[in-house]
This record gives sequence, C-alpha cells and structure tokens, in this order.
Amino acid sequence: GVLNSNGAVAVLLNNKVSGCCGYGVFTADRSLLWMEGNEVTGHQLSGINVQGEGSRATLLDNTVGDCKANGFMACAQAQVFLEKNRICGNGDAGVSVCDAGTQAVVKSNAISKNGLVGVYVFDGASALVEDNDLRENAHLALSVHKDCADSVVCNGNVT
Repeated sequence: GVLNSNGAVAVLLNNKVSGCCGYGVFTADRSLLWMEGNEVTGHQLSGINVQGEGSRATLLDNTVGDCKANGFMACAQAQVFLEKNRICGNGDAGVSVCDAGTQAVVKSNAISKNGLVGVYVFDGASALVEDNDLRENAHLALSVHKDCADSVVCNGNVT
C-alpha cells in the first residue's frame, strides 16, 4: 500500500494499488493527497483512509472496490473532496465520514453494492453529499447520524 504521513504531499496518478493486508492508501498527520485515475482494490481494511487535523485529500475519477472494510474513510478532522469516483463492492460503507471537525464533499460519484451503506456520516462530521448514484447498497443508500443532522446537506442523489 501507500503511506503518506508527517506533513508529506503525495500525488497518485493512474496507479493500481491492490491486495494489501492493511489499508490501500493511508494519509495522516497533516499530509496532503491528490489521487486521480487510480484503481484501489482488494484490501483487508479500508481502500483509502484519510485522518487527522490538517490532512486533506482530493480524489477524482478513481475506482475503489472489493475492500473488506470501507471503500473510503475520512476521520479525526480530515478535509476531503471526492468527485466522479466509482466506489463499489466494499464490505462496510462505500464512503464513511466521522468525527467532529471532519469535513467532506462527496459529489457525482457512483457508490454502489457496498455491504452496509453507500455513504455514512456520523460522530459529528459534516458533509455535502450531492448528485451521487447511491443505488444497490445492501442496507441504505445514505445514513446520517442524528448528531450530524444540522451539518450534512444532501441534494440530487439517486437512491
């Protein structure tokens, strides 16, 4: 997999990251991540995890799938932007956003066939979830925990 931490900057373009016993891509500790055109598949944990205050990620046109946990997870005050990704067939949520101070824009993605929900926002996180195709997830297309109700905006999603 790929580890990006301690204030590093990583740009991943058109790579295949597959079959790791942990995370596919892990970004933390005030690091920056740009991913475009990658395939991240078949990991034992989440395909992509971004965490920590000051950590930021932009994901454009990636495929993330067949991971045992979440396809993508943002937590612990990370800031993330996801657009035009395909996030399918993961064991838990397609996209999971948690913890107060974590902010996500999830826009125009295909998030389907995940084991729990398409998009899950909880534990005080905030998110804009807009114009996504959230069909065919096992339990719910979108789940927003009550502690996030005032900080999540959902528009134009197909469920």
